[in-house]
Amino acid sequence: MRQGESTSSGGRKPHLVRLNRNYGYVASFNIGTSYMASMFNYLNGEIIQYNRKPIEKFDILNIMQMIKEEIKKLQQVDSTQHGLLAITFSIHGIVFNNKIIDSPFLALQGIDLEEYFSKEFNVPVVLENEANLSAVFEQDFGTNQETRDLITISIHRGIGVGIIAGHNLYRGYRGMAGEIGRSLMTNDLDSGSRQLVKVESLCSEDAIIRQVMNAKNLTKLTSEDLVKLYREDDQVKQILNHAAQLIAEVSYNAIVSYGPEKIYFNSTLFEDLPVMYEMVRDRLVELGIFSPIQMIKGSRMTVLTRPI
Repeated sequence: MRQGESTSSGGRKPHLVRLNRNYGYVASFNIGTSYMASMFNYLNGEIIQYNRKPIEKFDILNIMQMIKEEIKKLQQVDSTQHGLLAITFSIHGIVFNNKIIDSPFLALQGIDLEEYFSKEFNVPVVLENEANLSAVFEQDFGTNQETRDLITISIHRGIGVGIIAGHNLYRGYRGMAGEIGRSLMTNDLDSGSRQLVKVESLCSEDAIIRQVMNAKNLTKLTSEDLVKLYREDDQVKQILNHAAQLIAEVSYNAIVSYGPEKIYFNSTLFEDLPVMYEMVRDRLVELGIFSPIQMIKGSRMTVLTRPI
């Protein structure tokens, strides 16, 4: 599309160019704690469909079948010119050269997701770390272009940092940068002894949910249940308040290490319970952090919105 007036001295008319939304679409997937989120977007970014389904059997073969079914359902009603253009995966683990190097939350059984889905649907397949995708989203959509350095701290199955340095995504050696959830912290045991454990085993979303379920002898816990328990149960409130303090401590270490201009938290738990975010933010300010701190809204969709 071309539009506009030429200058009085002549010259070429200015061009207004936009992507053809009907050219095709991209499929994006995020495998969560007990759910699979999927999003389909036209090439111009417009959302066609967002879906969040429970995973009844947490097995890679079952999850792959769920992904295939989601894609094929949309293909049956698709009316774009070229159909499916690409598939992307948000990975809770280390990704390097489009391969999953380490995924502590999902046993892959030797399966190469890129190879399998590119052959199945004959399209490019892109894999990226979840925290990195969150950082790229904020770089592209959430901040002005003057911000050169930012981090997003993602608290989901684990805890990770996405790093934008000089406007570019920084992955580190073999994609290992930002894995702060694997930092070691001392855990004081009831026996009085001390044990080194990974931070994310104490205060990731997974860890918090597990602690609450154990404390209240539950076999299932929804986000709505957790919010209700926090408001009504002192034991649950104590668990979450302690987790907020631990998150603040590990976040502080990340912030002083990377020196960002802006800091973003990406967490569905924070969205459901804003008081937890406020505790973390206030504690960071107490510790001397002066860079602006924000919570990302719509965190369930953030890592699916920047597919390629």
